Amino acid sequence: MTIRIVYILMLGTVLLAGGTPQCRAADAAPTQRHQDFSTDPGWEGVGNLADLDQCKTTRQKFGWSPTSHASTTPGEIGGLITRSLEPAWYAKKIDPLTFNDRFSASGTISLVGDEGSTGILVGFFNKNSRGWRTPNSFIFRLDGNGDKAWVLYEYGTQGWLTAGEGTFEGRWQTTKTKPLPADGLPHNWSLAYDPNAADGRGEMFFGFDGREFRLPLSPGHKQDGAVFDRFGIFNQQISGRSIEAYVGDLVINGQPQDLTKDPGWEAIGNRVEFLDCGVRPIHNFGYSADTSNAGGEKGEMGGMIWRTEPGRDKVKIACYADRVGPLTLDRELRASGRFAMTAAGSDSGLLLGWFNSATAIGNPPANFLGVYVEGPSRIGHYFRPLFSAASGDHGIVDKGPIVKPDGNSHEWTLVYAPSENDGLGRITATLDGQQVSYDLKPGQNRANFDRFGAVTFGQGGHHIVFYLDDLSYTAAQ
Repeated sequence: MTIRIVYILMLGTVLLAGGTPQCRAADAAPTQRHQDFSTDPGWEGVGNLADLDQCKTTRQKFGWSPTSHASTTPGEIGGLITRSLEPAWYAKKIDPLTFNDRFSASGTISLVGDEGSTGILVGFFNKNSRGWRTPNSFIFRLDGNGDKAWVLYEYGTQGWLTAGEGTFEGRWQTTKTKPLPADGLPHNWSLAYDPNAADGRGEMFFGFDGREFRLPLSPGHKQDGAVFDRFGIFNQQISGRSIEAYVGDLVINGQPQDLTKDPGWEAIGNRVEFLDCGVRPIHNFGYSADTSNAGGEKGEMGGMIWRTEPGRDKVKIACYADRVGPLTLDRELRASGRFAMTAAGSDSGLLLGWFNSATAIGNPPANFLGVYVEGPSRIGHYFRPLFSAASGDHGIVDKGPIVKPDGNSHEWTLVYAPSENDGLGRITATLDGQQVSYDLKPGQNRANFDRFGAVTFGQGGHHIVFYLDDLSYTAAQ
């Protein structure tokens, strides 16, 4: 068994110069501050760094097995599979397939045990597939809920576009389905794709215990494309626990697979034990001295941030920000810089902008003016303006420029103009030249800010790994 210790799961070592809230500065005309993070800026950090006491031990123990839980004869693949941000799989390398090809697979599956908050994915994927929900994937999954699991099927394009449904109730994949008990009994399944079905859009077929389900690719998804070069089992790459399941009697693209002996398939992270800090709500973001993901020289701010719920996660606030107050809606506010997102789970979010340290937790928090990086799982992440007044009255535009967790660096700007929108004020965000605006509503005319930076969104969800550099932002003199 290989023992590994993983203190920070993504690129970069996140360091922080801590601080405590300071007295408010006297009111003065605002100025623009500039920060290139070439040295530690000494920003205030609250709840933003990992406490190793909160980390857990993650164990993966799966691959080829001489057992016959699912198979009709000894020999199958499976074992103990754990949700983790660290990818793990046991898979056969195949000639690359795309949404222009016809492909299929079938077999049996047996659920032996489940701890709840678990998941195993079975099907076609790519050696570079990462995250939740997984790009370049064409799979079904068991989603464990403690001695039982829901059965769901889904696909992901190379551009992080996704779709899927639950097998029993025919609803979207995020809907709970009737559970499959962890009784060790085998169940028949099949996966197939026809590029010519659904009027040429392409269609996913999934069979389970004699029932067949169809899912046409959403408009534009076939054109976005996907590449599959692996078939096998892999873990659901979000924080969670362990499931024990086995897959047997495999047929891949019409070819029966001999599992009576170890086939020697590719094994990545499938038999390990390590200290795992990629667990909600263990944030790990702040000053990063040795990375340059957002662009330019080494030195930036960022890391891993989770969407968190104050009650469930026992988190009051997590932020990393400069002290900039007092600021109000009476004057223009401007910010700009470079932004990169290197990893992200579905249903995750990040607030970036001006906020108030006394009201900095919420859904969204009161006294916030900035950008919300978030979106529905079928899209990925929008980069769009969000505003919340001192009263908590808030608003956001429906859509914005889409940012992907591909590590690419983006230029962005954010402007609040108090004289626009008939004097009610307008917030305009741009990402690589794409612009979207939010017009403040009557009654949303009071807010005050004393910080600028990154802050958590107070709603349950998953993680983003982000980085910011070359920042310019309005602050009180």
